[in-house]
Amino acid sequence: MITGLITTLAACVDPEARPEKSEALPYESTVTTPGIPAIPLTEPAPAEDLDPADNAVSFRLEAAPLSTLDDGVPTESYAYNGQIPGPTLRAKVGDTVTVELNNGLGTATTLHWHGLGVPNLMDGVTWLQNPIAAGEGFTYSFTVTAPGTYWYHPHVDVDQQVDRGLYGMFIVEDPGDPTPDRELLLVFDTRDEAGAGDGHTAPDPARQVWTINGLSTPGLTLTAGERHRVRVLNAANLGYLKLRWPGMRQIAGDQGLLGALQEPEAVVLAPGDRAEFEWIAEQDFLVETEIYTASGGEALGDTLALLPVTVTGDPSDTPGLDWPFAGSRAETEDPSTELLFAFSGGAASEDWMINGEVYPDVSVSTLALGEVAVIELRNLSATEHPFHLHGHRFRVLSIDGEVPAASGWEDTINVGIRQAIRLELVADNPGDWMAHCHLLAHEEGGMMTVLRVE
Repeated sequence: MITGLITTLAACVDPEARPEKSEALPYESTVTTPGIPAIPLTEPAPAEDLDPADNAVSFRLEAAPLSTLDDGVPTESYAYNGQIPGPTLRAKVGDTVTVELNNGLGTATTLHWHGLGVPNLMDGVTWLQNPIAAGEGFTYSFTVTAPGTYWYHPHVDVDQQVDRGLYGMFIVEDPGDPTPDRELLLVFDTRDEAGAGDGHTAPDPARQVWTINGLSTPGLTLTAGERHRVRVLNAANLGYLKLRWPGMRQIAGDQGLLGALQEPEAVVLAPGDRAEFEWIAEQDFLVETEIYTASGGEALGDTLALLPVTVTGDPSDTPGLDWPFAGSRAETEDPSTELLFAFSGGAASEDWMINGEVYPDVSVSTLALGEVAVIELRNLSATEHPFHLHGHRFRVLSIDGEVPAASGWEDTINVGIRQAIRLELVADNPGDWMAHCHLLAHEEGGMMTVLRVE
């Protein structure tokens, strides 16, 4: 997706300014991959908090063109504050957040807070307000209420603007969580997606070049026995990850901690998905992705090496942190389905549709404020679709009639080909909210609708 090898600036916040705020520590690498120079993994520089008050944070972002290199060829990208990924925004639960966006792109843009339950007029979608014109600015303000790993990106000309580099992580911390020895942010992306295919055909996953924090083939060195909280984002337009490494320990999904620790062999992250893991490094290991495509899930081909990790020091048999998992929810009989979103379309129709409609010519679905509703997702098309709902979070009740093993809150769920998924939603945020496929070419191709909470 991002055309170019981006090296982020090493920046840090004055520890005396707000000592209660945690900061990601730098990681150095001595890993070498045969035939490829070692590139130390660095993290996106954090945004400076401009508000010294407690329970408030203030950030300033400028979206502007950025010249990068793609295999030595100059390429025009977009960036927030001159870096790709953009600066990491951090707040604590209960903080009032203010973000001033200045648009230096030469084209209109917005900011959408993916996964955050912001007020409707702060959501950054053109259904509600005009986009921010070139040379203009807008100040977003909201209070964060739920911990988790979120991200921000435009919601106008979204496939091109995100593809060129406009995205960054937004971390909401829970002061009650245990403190790891270190925290690591991994923002995955793919290069050259803007020119791949016609928007109807998924790119060849075996030929995709993945980057982590803007870097191709980075390496990482950890110390044995240290416990790491690893926050992962798939910011690709179309590329799927099926991540795996030895001893995987998943602690959280899109919307904070899971009901219980999960130890899967692999985790699929569709575009827009996030997950959190605990690494207790004892010996060298390799982060890989299996070949996975929206056109059919697991595909033939060798796994792709993404991040070699070298561990220094002696193994110590360190126990995991005591995460405050919520436990499994009580199973209840599903109420009747209030809403149905059916995905269809593709290359034959030239349109991507929800309920047979192409955005913006859509019928608005309505729920009452406070209503507990069941939404059923049905995929009638020949590709998978990551469903994303703005302004709310939901629980997965069942996938093809089966109750999932992990129970947690989500805002993005991948819907497989011919799959049916039932979601439980508490309509607690009034306004008009976009619901769409997060394969961004599909969204721009019409696979988006509106849910009204009134």
